Amino acid sequence: MFTSDAISYIPLFCTAAVSVLIGILLTIIKVRRTAKVSFIAYFALALIIFACVYTASHPGMMLFSLLLLLSSLLFIPYCIMLAFGKPKEYVKAEELTEEAEEAKPEVIVEEIQAEKIDLVEKGKAFVALAADSFSNKDGMQLLLDEINKTCVEVTKANGGAILMVDEFEDLITVKSFNGDFPPPYKLPDDLPHKPLRVSTSFKYAQFPLRDNIFGEVATAGKAELIPVPKLDDRIVENGPEDFLKLGSYIFLPLRMPGRDVVVGVLALSRNPDTEPFGESEFDWAQTLSGFAESALKTALNFKQYTEKQELTKEADIASDLQVSLLPKKLPPLPGINIGTYSEHTAGVCSDIYDVITARQDRISFVMMDVAGKGMNSLLVMTMIRSMFRLIVNTTQSAGTILSWANRGICSEPNADHFASVALINYDPTSKKFQLSTGGSVPVYRYSVAKGAVEKVSVTCEPIGIEKTTSYKDIEFTASQGDIIICYTDGLVEALNAQGQQYSLASLTNIIKANAKLPGKDIANLVKTDIKKFIGNETLRDDQTLLVIKIQ
Repeated sequence: MFTSDAISYIPLFCTAAVSVLIGILLTIIKVRRTAKVSFIAYFALALIIFACVYTASHPGMMLFSLLLLLSSLLFIPYCIMLAFGKPKEYVKAEELTEEAEEAKPEVIVEEIQAEKIDLVEKGKAFVALAADSFSNKDGMQLLLDEINKTCVEVTKANGGAILMVDEFEDLITVKSFNGDFPPPYKLPDDLPHKPLRVSTSFKYAQFPLRDNIFGEVATAGKAELIPVPKLDDRIVENGPEDFLKLGSYIFLPLRMPGRDVVVGVLALSRNPDTEPFGESEFDWAQTLSGFAESALKTALNFKQYTEKQELTKEADIASDLQVSLLPKKLPPLPGINIGTYSEHTAGVCSDIYDVITARQDRISFVMMDVAGKGMNSLLVMTMIRSMFRLIVNTTQSAGTILSWANRGICSEPNADHFASVALINYDPTSKKFQLSTGGSVPVYRYSVAKGAVEKVSVTCEPIGIEKTTSYKDIEFTASQGDIIICYTDGLVEALNAQGQQYSLASLTNIIKANAKLPGKDIANLVKTDIKKFIGNETLRDDQTLLVIKIQ
């Protein structure tokens, strides 16, 4: 039979087991976050479990009763907090869903306002007009005028202007003008203060990128709202006339998106008798300027692309014509052997050489380096070449022929390029050379007797600069084995990957080391050596070499 004391342990163990179960359930509640669980509950359960286990092993009710009382007391603050704290409002899920659906349309209406929708539509019109500008030669101007007109209408301005930055000359130029725009800059002293004269002057005005509000906005790249111009020392009021009185202004930089480069300035004005621009108009103008920047980027990029294509096409045509001017096949010449090397840079078209068998007692060699690039250089090159082919068949000396060609080029109004030229006349019957040079094309002579390379030309002005320039003749008699060398500066100034020049010393070393070879072989050795020196570097200028070997 069980004694009463033994039976009394059963409720103790049951109490401990229930407490453990409650602790497990509280842990699950805490993990799943279905309700908030206080650490007090865990502590009270721990005291009950300890009291049950201790009483079972140490009979006596005193400690058990005290621990049970303490556990009960721990729950009192927790219950008071729950009983008298601020009640929470519980909303049914159905009610919450209905309220959210009712509130959602109201939020959308507040975020997208009518004027913003209108600005987006106008911005889309800018982009569409930019795309249409590709097929119209006046497309860029039409785009600028539409941007200006739209910004004036939206902000209720009295006038507006768009100025574009000239990146090559550090100027900002008015490209679009609309309405009444009192000039915020100092007018020229000699300009009459009449509305038509002032507006016409502004319509074609250019400003430096400093000392005026347009240039400063373009330089700083910061939008400006100026409601009271008198308080801004960057704004100048020009006179008492009503049309010159200043109202309020908005100045906005126009950037190239993605590059953060200011390409222009949008300026808006209001007359002094109207309400000044406010933050709303300032925000609208900035929104429209953002769309304008995207449209301008499209138009400007396409313009740059087409210009590049045209330049490339022009350069290709010029390069083909340049090659066609070179002698196709050198004729057999008595007493001499000729070697040439010519390497052209895309789009440059500056160098050419020519061999003209004028008479039995004169063979003329021409080496030319025209300043500039492209088609203009080719035109000057063609004119000079034609002149030489016409006048070398005279009894005149090389210096006189060069002077005639110089006067002819200087007399041509559209020939704004000059050229460095070397003209070498050779008489195979007497082995006499007569030469004259202008500009940077030199003539050198390798002397068999001396075993050295010496310069025989003198420095003089290029042709095409001064009409009265007189060119000197230099004459000498060559010996068998002598070599005459003429080249353009693109050859000796060619750079390798380390930025070093090929140099005159490299050229003369090849010639002295191979002086016994024919002129053609020497030119080929120079070609091989310079290509090895340059490697994969891009040529920056044409290279031309003429080697005349006396047999």
